[in-house]
Amino acid sequence: MRKLKNIVIAFLVVAALMGGGAMGYLWYSTKQQVDQIVATAKPFAEISYGGIAVSPAGSVGVNQLRIMPNFVNDAVSIGAIKLNAPNLLALLKIRWQLSQGQLPRALSISFQDVELPLHGGILGDAPASATKPSPLDHLNALGCGPVTAFGGAELQEMGYNHFVGNAEVGYRLDTVHNLLEWRIDSNTRDWMTLNLDIGFAMPAPPTTLMDLTALATPKLAKFTLVIRDDGFNSRRNSYCAAKAGKPINDYLADHVRLVIERLRANGINPGPGIIAAYQLYLREGGELTLAATPAAAINPAELPDYKPADVIKLLGLTLKVNNTAITDLTVDWDATKVARALGVEPEPVAEDTPSPVVLEKPVIIQKSFHPIPVGDLGQHIGKIAKLKTNTGVNYRGQVDAIVEGIIRITLRKSGGSVTLSLRASEITAAEVLY
Repeated sequence: MRKLKNIVIAFLVVAALMGGGAMGYLWYSTKQQVDQIVATAKPFAEISYGGIAVSPAGSVGVNQLRIMPNFVNDAVSIGAIKLNAPNLLALLKIRWQLSQGQLPRALSISFQDVELPLHGGILGDAPASATKPSPLDHLNALGCGPVTAFGGAELQEMGYNHFVGNAEVGYRLDTVHNLLEWRIDSNTRDWMTLNLDIGFAMPAPPTTLMDLTALATPKLAKFTLVIRDDGFNSRRNSYCAAKAGKPINDYLADHVRLVIERLRANGINPGPGIIAAYQLYLREGGELTLAATPAAAINPAELPDYKPADVIKLLGLTLKVNNTAITDLTVDWDATKVARALGVEPEPVAEDTPSPVVLEKPVIIQKSFHPIPVGDLGQHIGKIAKLKTNTGVNYRGQVDAIVEGIIRITLRKSGGSVTLSLRASEITAAEVLY
């Protein structure tokens, strides 16, 4: 028994020494890197810090930072910046993995107690920009009397002297479900909390940075955005009502009306449900949750090819305000008007150079479209089909695959092609060319 006890004690001592050595290595290497960054930034900013901290749970960081940019009379204080890994061993491997071009399984960076003063040069009133503002800018200031935008002076009038907040950005590889999951969490005291969770489907989990950059346009598998009001709505409502010389309810009615008019004038027409959700969030604050759970992962670049109603169905969008589900998510938009409002010029489509025509004796093959049951489309993979949805939209293209009730069809367009995902349950008629 004594021998076993001695072995256990020896094991614990060795483990403690190894852990202490690992933490010492992380502390020393991190301090070297931080000192190098401070020296490199010297021409642009004065940076000071209190110390380096290493946690056995798998994080390393720098505490009590103070950053004073040379170009403004201001300073940023940060309680801590930390690099976080699942555990201490994973943290030790990160530098080696990155040097070898490998992708760590999970990684995040967090910023704690970031303090920005409103009266300084960073968040204070900036000089007017020479760029022409978009008509979709500063919608939150509509109806606020003479105020057209919320700058440092307006926010100070609302009662803010400085912003104090926390943020964390990170990713995780889910190799079981072939997902790359990104998460952003942030909160600003007396302002707002934001949580964003996005999942992208991959054909196979990337193991190197090259694998990640070589991926084609990622396909959206899930999306959740949660916004919680932590006091800004109430302050803004009281401030703008006073500026407009109206009761709060009258200001809110004018604000919502002006926002809708501005959106509609620029190609965006929200339905009654979305308008009601916006009104409820403005009046009561609380929490707003937007989620997407598509039946099959979809390329976001394909969405402009769908009607707005089909986009909502394909993404499986849901919207809640304070746990009250908004059942009417109707919305319409004019992509050309929206692009014009945002100042986005469409890229010219290059015309393909026609191939030389080789005259051969024509072989005449008579083909025509034949109606078939939607359930039989799987027997015609690779053929051209005409599909009609229950919303009246018609699609013509090549049937690529049918997976779990989702029909993949490639449409040929000028300058290229696009592959769409349609729910079989929403196809009312199908014809196949043969």
